[in-house]
Amino acid sequence: MKKLFIIAAISLLAQGISAQTIDRSHKPKPGPAPVITVGDPVIYKLANGITVLVVENHKLPKVSASYSIDAGPITEGAKAGVVGLMGNMLNEGTTTKTKAQFDEAVDQLGADVGAGSYGGSASALTRYFPQAFALMAESIRKPAFPAESFEKLKSQTITGLKSNEKSAKAISARVVNALAYGKNHPYGEFETEASITGITLDDVKAAYKKYITPSRGYLTFVGDIKPEAAKAFAEKAFGDWKGTALTLPVLTKVANPAKTEVDIVNVSNAVQSEITVVNLIDLPMSSPDYFPILLANQILGGGSESRLFDNLREKHGFTYGAYSSTGSGRFQSKFSATAAVRNEKVDSAVVEFLREINTIRTTKVTAEELQNAKNLFNGSFALGLENPARTAGFASNILINNLPKDFYRTYLQKVNAVTTDDILRVAKKYYNYDNTRVVIVGKTDAFEAGLKKAGFTVNQFDSFSNPLKK
Repeated sequence: MKKLFIIAAISLLAQGISAQTIDRSHKPKPGPAPVITVGDPVIYKLANGITVLVVENHKLPKVSASYSIDAGPITEGAKAGVVGLMGNMLNEGTTTKTKAQFDEAVDQLGADVGAGSYGGSASALTRYFPQAFALMAESIRKPAFPAESFEKLKSQTITGLKSNEKSAKAISARVVNALAYGKNHPYGEFETEASITGITLDDVKAAYKKYITPSRGYLTFVGDIKPEAAKAFAEKAFGDWKGTALTLPVLTKVANPAKTEVDIVNVSNAVQSEITVVNLIDLPMSSPDYFPILLANQILGGGSESRLFDNLREKHGFTYGAYSSTGSGRFQSKFSATAAVRNEKVDSAVVEFLREINTIRTTKVTAEELQNAKNLFNGSFALGLENPARTAGFASNILINNLPKDFYRTYLQKVNAVTTDDILRVAKKYYNYDNTRVVIVGKTDAFEAGLKKAGFTVNQFDSFSNPLKK
């Protein structure tokens, strides 16, 4: 009888399928954008200035907490690297526990606890969270700063710098920012062996005193916890904490080149050259251009279906992948387009990079390109909401960037309202062509002559962004 039932069910299913008319020559039409419901976290303010945000999620018996300090860009000058060393030292034991004892206490809880120059974090099962949270607070508030750990971390940092001396990728990461912002800008300065060697333990302690503080602090709880319990934890661990008052730095605006320039750095052993086309932009998240630029970047270089990827990899085979990114926020950020390209194809790749950037600035994208980009954002945004920590991140973003309370509730509405005219407008505004900078780090013998032949004026720099005489 059971066998006959199964056969009948299969027969009915087959009849249903055959009755449908499926046109496989066309892609299925995308469904409507999902309706997003983003709940507001519970927010408290401690007397010392710490903002506490609580996002309840009782699906799993687990709680996570993070403490972050909104200090803004930090200029380190001759002590470049001191803030990073200071952050690493927060994981080297406390005034009551050696590093080994602290790590053992974390392991016994089956928790994840860490600290750094940004603040700290703790994650554990609900029953063990109070102890894990207390350990996080201890690492932030009571670091021991042992001298032997300091010397170890300094040595490791210097070793890391030396190991990257001939890495085109590492050199490019350093030089691009230094040339774009200037070496005296917090986004343009970089660590060197000399700067790390010159840092003392007293420098680290001074950086800790200045930047690890309740001022401009955000303490976020996510998971199986009630707001009242979270507030009690926050008061107990941080309520009596006092520290330096932070103010956001005011940075001088940096100009882009008056005319497009090509800056090259020779790495004689490089098999591939790192190409970066870069210009600085001002794009606060509150700008009406924010959502159009998200989609413009996706179309230009946001993934494997983008124009840069299709051109430089699929069409020409210059690289494994070409991408772009467009920054945003309260401070000057950058638009950049990048790829690692075979040395002998660098000149041709630069021409194609600039061609694609100019095309999106001067010609409307197609309706299909725009819709595909929207579909990607619709799906990825909705999927990201599966992580409750994302909601907490939304809340702190709104506070830090002074955004409307409904910024994320209406996120997809704003994405889907973008037009092809909007894309053209923001691409022309934020993606430079006649006044951009092209930075190439690689084997210059293989491509310098080709660049000059293509009509580019070429400037030579060393691996620390110092100009070389021609």
